[in-house]
Amino acid sequence: MATSAHTPQASTDHAGNGDAQGEEWTTGQAGSFPDLVRAHFKWERADDNDPETARLYHGCLDNFEAREGPIMHAYWSTKRPSAVALTVKPRHGLAAFLSDHDAEIRLHRVTDWVVRERLITDLLHQCDTLAIKVSEVLRGTSERIAMQWIYSVESDLLGFIERARSSSISKDEIKTVAKSQSSEIIEIEKYYSRAGEKAARIVYFWGMMVGALVAALLMLAIAFPLWRTGWFDQPHTREAETFFVCYLAGGVGAIVSVLMRMSSNKFRVDFEVGRVTVRRLGSFRPFIGCVFGIALYFLIKSGIPNVTLPADKTTAFFFLGTVAFLAGFNERWTNVMFGKAERTVAASLGNSIAQVTPDENDENNQQ
Repeated sequence: MATSAHTPQASTDHAGNGDAQGEEWTTGQAGSFPDLVRAHFKWERADDNDPETARLYHGCLDNFEAREGPIMHAYWSTKRPSAVALTVKPRHGLAAFLSDHDAEIRLHRVTDWVVRERLITDLLHQCDTLAIKVSEVLRGTSERIAMQWIYSVESDLLGFIERARSSSISKDEIKTVAKSQSSEIIEIEKYYSRAGEKAARIVYFWGMMVGALVAALLMLAIAFPLWRTGWFDQPHTREAETFFVCYLAGGVGAIVSVLMRMSSNKFRVDFEVGRVTVRRLGSFRPFIGCVFGIALYFLIKSGIPNVTLPADKTTAFFFLGTVAFLAGFNERWTNVMFGKAERTVAASLGNSIAQVTPDENDENNQQ
């Protein structure tokens, strides 16, 4: 199976259960990882008098790296055409800024021709799932660390399977390795969760900055027709100023509220909804604060609550601005899609670890 951690849909290329050396297959996709693995396997076994095999391998390698980026790390199986590789495709300039992606890091795996043990296969699939999460949520240094960590686990598992094929390794030894690597995967997911929470805060903050800019532009769009129709002239000047100050104060209050909760680690957002969604949620926060500030302004002006405004218009101006700020500060009442991301891999592997303890008899031992 060829697995790409860049997209949620992992691509699969089929090969028969027979000896891979006697099979001829193609993925139908130029520069695919399975074709590269096949070509590398043939090239590694060919002698120096076979330039066609070398040409085919280097051609597949050039096509693959042109599409996916340079191979930074790779583990090539010597028993069958199987491999695990990590590619990094840098992005530069405006493309990196707009896509929020300084480099496209992908994990590739072709192991169906080697892996037969269920426990090892399950761990490899868990690694693929975690790699997809990491590539969708994390960026920069944290993404590189997590992806390198996952690659190390997959290459260790593939190496263990190769050793198991060449020697008589007991089921207890397989269980011990599976338990050890399960714990390692759980540690990777813990790191991913911590890094994901921090990344979500940064994305959310920049979403708020975008929302604040749009809110300011909207205020200007509202103010312009009011100015043209004379609402900024006497005797309406102070009322118009108060209205827009309440609008701004509510938005600023919402931003300050979020920043204070971020600094005290009381801010939670489900980062697995995606960076785009987190950024959009952040962009709505200033608008919510602005609405709260304006709503409180109209409420007090309506006379419904038993609130007596100061007789001095300047004092009333500052009073309403302060109250609008406090109203925006309490934007936390409007919680949407907030909480903690679920650790699905750890939950799954928690059960797996319980099933692979060496002194427990499973169905395979009973057969």
